Amino acid sequence: MKKVISISLVCLLAAGLFSACGDSLVADRDTVYVQKKGKVICAAISDFDKDYYDAEELKSYVEERVQKYQEEHGKNSVEIDEFTVEDKVAKLYMKYKDCDSYQDFNEVTLFSGTVPQALAAGYTFNTEFTQIENGEASGSVENTTVMDSNYKVVILSEKIDVKVDGEIQYLSSDFTTIKAKDTVSIEIPEEEGDGAELSLVYVVYK
Repeated sequence: MKKVISISLVCLLAAGLFSACGDSLVADRDTVYVQKKGKVICAAISDFDKDYYDAEELKSYVEERVQKYQEEHGKNSVEIDEFTVEDKVAKLYMKYKDCDSYQDFNEVTLFSGTVPQALAAGYTFNTEFTQIENGEASGSVENTTVMDSNYKVVILSEKIDVKVDGEIQYLSSDFTTIKAKDTVSIEIPEEEGDGAELSLVYVVYK
């Protein structure tokens, strides 16, 4: 498993361990929130309805994994922000210093920056794009139009909701659904099967 604090881990082991605040993120499913200054909050949400879930096992695993990462990368690189269980639903929030910390800790791709910075970093934007107006899809748009913009972009490849501090302008078309002006859902269609891998998803916003 690549995402060490993934929701599947929560389902296997969790109980109410931590209490704090969600730091301006309220989620109803797995969500990554890229904030203005580059900090990242990630929420893992799951049903919690089995008697055999082990709170102490999860507590030890999470704390040891986070502590080891902090020793190598600094205390603020990753933190446990909140864990609650209410109405048989578990919610775990993690805070990361930046996108590099998030992708390194979870072994996934997460880039945040401007479109020119993404191009300089080697991202090709070689996919179909949908234009978004007032939180709704409004037709296709050439990827050259996206690449010529100076908007901000989040790039990732996870089955998760993505929230940004801004209004989404363009969205890569595959596996994505606009959820709100600042939020997109990334899904794998049933016909693709659970083993299907996502290509990179581009969320372009201002």
